Amino acid sequence: MTRWWRRLIEPSVLRGLVLAQVVLASLLWLSLVGLVVWDSQQETVLHQSIPAMEAVVDAVEGLADRPEALERVLRRVDAWNRAGSGEQDDPTLSTGMLVWRGEQRIFASAGMPGELLLRHPEGLHKLASGERRWQVLTVRSAAEDIRVSLVYPDSFMAVVLTLNSRGYLLLPLIVSLPLLVLPAWLSVRWALKPWRRLSAEVARRDEQDLSPIALPARERELRPLLEAVNRLLGRLRGARARERRFVADAAHELRTPLSAMSLYAESLQRLTLPPSAAPLLRGMLRSGERATRLVNQLLTLTRSEADAQRPAERLDLAALAGDVLAEVALLGSARAVQLDCDLRGPLWMLGQAEGLGSLFGNLVENAIKYSPEGGRVTVRLWAEDGEIAALIDDQGPGIPPAWREQVLQRFARMPDQGQAGSGLGLAIVQSVLQAHGGRLALDDAPEGGLRVQLWLPAEDAGRAPRGCGR
Repeated sequence: MTRWWRRLIEPSVLRGLVLAQVVLASLLWLSLVGLVVWDSQQETVLHQSIPAMEAVVDAVEGLADRPEALERVLRRVDAWNRAGSGEQDDPTLSTGMLVWRGEQRIFASAGMPGELLLRHPEGLHKLASGERRWQVLTVRSAAEDIRVSLVYPDSFMAVVLTLNSRGYLLLPLIVSLPLLVLPAWLSVRWALKPWRRLSAEVARRDEQDLSPIALPARERELRPLLEAVNRLLGRLRGARARERRFVADAAHELRTPLSAMSLYAESLQRLTLPPSAAPLLRGMLRSGERATRLVNQLLTLTRSEADAQRPAERLDLAALAGDVLAEVALLGSARAVQLDCDLRGPLWMLGQAEGLGSLFGNLVENAIKYSPEGGRVTVRLWAEDGEIAALIDDQGPGIPPAWREQVLQRFARMPDQGQAGSGLGLAIVQSVLQAHGGRLALDDAPEGGLRVQLWLPAEDAGRAPRGCGR
């Protein structure tokens, strides 16, 4: 219920256009009603009854010697007149008729007030009866002094009578107004279809896809929006390219002084130095290694983002992961971390070998680095429902659920980290996955630590098992 209420009160272009059409139709209807009301106040409306009243005069003259037939005719005329006014039983809402021959009243509509049962002068005049006002139109035959009078309620009642008598004009509008909502909604929704296509095209893109939107914009109103969006995407592409060039150039420029600093520090180790200088030298080497790793990761991140624009190649992900695991096996041996692998290949896919190698390299290196000495890291790859699934478990401290989204951003690190790092490893993984149309989930490993699950689109999948390092 809350969701429907929120959808009802939030602004909507579709609802606004539909309401605009309904309001326009309502204004048209009210204008017509106003015209009818104005017309009802004009004397010409009452004078339209004169031909019928003259016909009644002729009937009275012609049936003077047949009183019963005359009575029937007058009653039928009165019934017809009251049926046209809408209410036959309520004298305040209906017209009445009086017929006089000389000083004798030969007919009066039932229920008429006593103040109106008089011989009225010829023409149109107004009377007051209590709080009611009436208009009386009288036609007189000069030959026999036959008077036929029609009594109309004045003011608001006259309006009611006019609306009722002309209901054939207003009824179609009144009936069709509620039914107008659905056709209006369908027509507006159909007219907004190009905007929905544009919205779907923008929604399906990720932050790496900044290519121009190539939708055909035949609608004049849509073209300015599409051109503005494409100009914005062009500026973003330029800014992204300048950022990549800056990071790549800065990283390349930093590699040379960092390498020189490491060489100088290693040369100093061969010299006889005071004991107090040894901790400083070790700190310099660690800082140099950390800076070098940061530069290499920046270059890897820049390359992974650029790889999204390059054509993909067909590769066996199980074989590629086996090569990466063979390279990091030495790091596991140095920390006495056991590496358990289950690579069910070949697992064919279309992708960039360098970027996917960086993905597995960062994940397995992090798993080894954060696992305790003597711990175990598990790596599995298999085919599943048209995808390649990967799982990396470690026995480290893990990542709390509140931080699992943040650590995928650049330079994001949890507080009180026991291991040195730059906060770029998982950002590289996320960038490579986005470039390949994959996805990632972080969870708790069954034996403690962190579980990283990956899914990548597969071209083909087999079931032949493959060991670590092939």
